Amino acid sequence: MLNIDTVTCLHDNYSFIIHDTETGTVAVVDPSEFEPINNFIEKKLKKIDYILNTHHHFDHTGGNLDLQKKYKAKIIGSKKDEKRIPGINMKLPDNENFQLGNIKFKIFFTPGHTSGHVCFYSKNEKIIFTGDTLFSLGCGRVFEGTHLEMLRSLNFIKKLPIDTRIYCGHEYTKKNLDFCIKYEINNSELKEKKN
Repeated sequence: MLNIDTVTCLHDNYSFIIHDTETGTVAVVDPSEFEPINNFIEKKLKKIDYILNTHHHFDHTGGNLDLQKKYKAKIIGSKKDEKRIPGINMKLPDNENFQLGNIKFKIFFTPGHTSGHVCFYSKNEKIIFTGDTLFSLGCGRVFEGTHLEMLRSLNFIKKLPIDTRIYCGHEYTKKNLDFCIKYEINNSELKEKKN
């Protein structure tokens, strides 16, 4: 069985704790900072086996080195970001399969926000960790990639099965909703969501 817990970091970042209860394997996705993750782990799970980074930005990797040092965790990220992710020691190419305990994952290259951005997808568990590619009612800013790359990345996510649970890297729902309503003032679905 798979448990996923959300840990809020910084002021609007989400990090996720993945726990395969059958094998006891524990992974952290995008640890923004050490303390909130460490506090959760010390209280509940006592270990971290893997750290998954969607991209190199500090608000997704800030806790890497301290968590790696304390828990001897292996850091997984894109081969394209191998020189920019602190402590990375498992550099995976696009479409590479890997396992966290009994949970099968695949890494998918999703450039746009950054040139080396990836998502972590488990078809069997019907989950995807999108980092800064996709948010509720929006997507990440295009910093290093192109708008066409971002569109392709979003279309990839859009083609996943409808029951796929999406875990994004930030809580931007209210800001994105306000932005959408500003440009679609007659959209009843947006108005309903705001109320």
